[in-house]
Amino acid sequence: MMKIVPMSLIAGLLSVVAPLEKHKLSIKVEGITDVKGNLGILLFNSAEGYPEEWGKALKSYSIKVEGKTMVIDLGEFPKGQYAVTLMQDKNANGVMDKNFIGIPKEPFGFTKLKEVPFGTPSFEETSIELSHDSQELIKLLEI
Repeated sequence: MMKIVPMSLIAGLLSVVAPLEKHKLSIKVEGITDVKGNLGILLFNSAEGYPEEWGKALKSYSIKVEGKTMVIDLGEFPKGQYAVTLMQDKNANGVMDKNFIGIPKEPFGFTKLKEVPFGTPSFEETSIELSHDSQELIKLLEI
Protein backbone atom coordinates (compact mmCIF):
# COMPACT_ATOMS: atom_id res chain seq x y z
CA MET A 1 0.00 0.00 0.00
CA MET A 2 1.36 3.37 -1.00
CA LYS A 3 1.28 6.24 1.50
CA ILE A 4 0.81 9.81 0.43
CA VAL A 5 3.12 12.31 2.09
CA PRO A 6 1.74 15.84 2.35
CA MET A 7 3.67 18.42 0.32
CA SER A 8 3.92 20.71 3.37
CA LEU A 9 5.89 17.99 5.19
CA ILE A 10 8.28 17.60 2.26
CA ALA A 11 8.75 21.38 1.97
CA GLY A 12 9.40 21.60 5.70
CA LEU A 13 12.04 18.86 5.58
CA LEU A 14 13.74 20.48 2.59
CA SER A 15 13.94 23.83 4.37
CA VAL A 16 15.77 22.18 7.29
CA VAL A 17 18.40 20.51 5.10
CA ALA A 18 18.76 23.26 2.49
CA PRO A 19 21.88 25.37 3.06
CA LEU A 20 21.41 28.99 4.13
CA GLU A 21 21.76 31.46 1.30
CA LYS A 22 24.82 33.62 1.92
CA HIS A 23 25.72 37.05 0.61
CA LYS A 24 29.09 38.74 0.18
CA LEU A 25 29.76 41.75 2.37
CA SER A 26 32.60 44.15 1.69
CA ILE A 27 33.40 47.65 2.85
CA LYS A 28 34.94 50.57 1.02
CA VAL A 29 36.87 52.74 3.47
CA GLU A 30 37.38 56.38 2.47
CA GLY A 31 38.93 59.30 4.31
CA ILE A 32 42.25 57.72 5.22
CA THR A 33 44.55 60.73 5.60
CA ASP A 34 47.70 58.97 6.85
CA VAL A 35 48.72 55.74 5.14
CA LYS A 36 50.03 54.01 8.26
CA GLY A 37 48.99 51.60 10.97
CA ASN A 38 46.10 49.14 10.79
CA LEU A 39 42.35 49.17 10.39
CA GLY A 40 40.68 47.39 13.30
CA ILE A 41 37.31 46.17 12.03
CA LEU A 42 34.47 44.59 14.01
CA LEU A 43 31.40 42.99 12.43
CA PHE A 44 28.34 42.60 14.65
CA ASN A 45 25.05 40.82 14.00
CA SER A 46 23.42 41.95 17.26
CA ALA A 47 23.56 44.83 19.73
CA GLU A 48 25.35 42.69 22.32
CA GLY A 49 28.84 44.12 22.79
CA TYR A 50 28.36 46.76 20.09
CA PRO A 51 30.39 48.78 19.16
CA GLU A 52 33.68 47.97 20.92
CA GLU A 53 33.73 44.50 22.49
CA TRP A 54 35.99 42.40 20.27
CA GLY A 55 34.97 39.19 22.04
CA LYS A 56 31.28 39.70 21.24
CA ALA A 57 31.72 40.64 17.59
CA LEU A 58 30.72 38.06 14.97
CA LYS A 59 34.11 38.61 13.29
CA SER A 60 37.12 40.84 13.81
CA TYR A 61 39.81 41.87 11.36
CA SER A 62 43.10 43.74 11.49
CA ILE A 63 44.16 45.01 8.06
CA LYS A 64 47.34 46.95 7.26
CA VAL A 65 46.56 50.40 5.84
CA GLU A 66 47.89 50.43 2.27
CA GLY A 67 46.14 53.41 0.67
CA LYS A 68 43.88 56.43 1.17
CA THR A 69 40.90 54.34 0.00
CA MET A 70 40.62 50.60 0.65
CA VAL A 71 38.12 47.89 -0.28
CA ILE A 72 37.99 45.00 2.18
CA ASP A 73 36.10 41.73 1.67
CA LEU A 74 34.58 40.66 5.00
CA GLY A 75 33.24 37.31 3.73
CA GLU A 76 29.87 35.67 3.12
CA PHE A 77 27.05 35.77 5.64
CA PRO A 78 23.38 34.70 5.89
CA LYS A 79 20.64 37.26 5.36
CA GLY A 80 20.30 39.50 8.40
CA GLN A 81 21.18 42.70 10.22
CA TYR A 82 24.87 43.61 10.41
CA ALA A 83 26.85 46.62 11.60
CA VAL A 84 30.53 47.37 11.05
CA THR A 85 32.70 49.51 13.29
CA LEU A 86 36.25 50.37 12.46
CA MET A 87 39.14 52.46 13.66
CA GLN A 88 42.46 53.37 12.18
CA ASP A 89 45.05 52.32 14.70
CA LYS A 90 47.70 54.76 13.45
CA ASN A 91 50.31 53.76 16.03
CA ALA A 92 49.50 50.01 15.74
CA ASN A 93 49.15 49.56 19.51
CA GLY A 94 45.97 47.48 19.16
CA VAL A 95 43.62 49.91 20.95
CA MET A 96 41.59 53.02 20.17
CA ASP A 97 43.57 55.84 21.77
CA LYS A 98 41.29 58.32 23.58
CA ASN A 99 41.83 61.56 25.44
CA PHE A 100 41.25 61.96 29.19
CA ILE A 101 37.45 62.30 28.77
CA GLY A 102 37.11 59.34 26.40
CA ILE A 103 37.02 61.11 23.02
CA PRO A 104 38.78 59.11 20.27
CA LYS A 105 42.17 60.46 19.18
CA GLU A 106 42.29 58.16 16.14
CA PRO A 107 39.98 58.02 13.09
CA PHE A 108 36.89 55.80 13.33
CA GLY A 109 33.84 54.90 11.28
CA PHE A 110 30.52 53.04 11.23
CA THR A 111 28.22 51.66 8.57
CA LYS A 112 25.59 54.26 7.55
CA LEU A 113 27.19 57.21 9.41
CA LYS A 114 28.81 59.97 7.37
CA GLU A 115 29.25 62.55 10.15
CA VAL A 116 30.69 62.49 13.65
CA PRO A 117 27.86 61.31 15.94
CA PHE A 118 26.91 62.97 19.20
CA GLY A 119 27.66 60.08 21.54
CA THR A 120 28.08 56.44 20.63
CA PRO A 121 25.67 55.30 17.89
CA SER A 122 23.52 52.25 18.51
CA PHE A 123 23.49 48.98 16.58
CA GLU A 124 20.06 49.93 15.24
CA GLU A 125 21.34 53.28 13.92
CA THR A 126 24.26 51.75 12.04
CA SER A 127 23.06 48.29 11.00
CA ILE A 128 22.31 47.35 7.41
CA GLU A 129 20.04 44.59 6.09
CA LEU A 130 22.19 42.10 4.19
CA SER A 131 19.87 40.44 1.67
CA HIS A 132 22.16 40.46 -1.39
CA ASP A 133 25.87 40.97 -2.12
CA SER A 134 26.74 44.41 -0.81
CA GLN A 135 29.62 46.87 -0.58
CA GLU A 136 29.10 49.42 2.20
CA LEU A 137 30.86 52.79 2.23
CA ILE A 138 32.48 53.78 5.51
CA LYS A 139 34.01 57.24 5.83
CA LEU A 140 36.69 57.60 8.47
CA LEU A 141 35.81 60.40 10.88
CA GLU A 142 37.97 62.41 13.24
CA ILE A 143 37.11 64.66 16.16
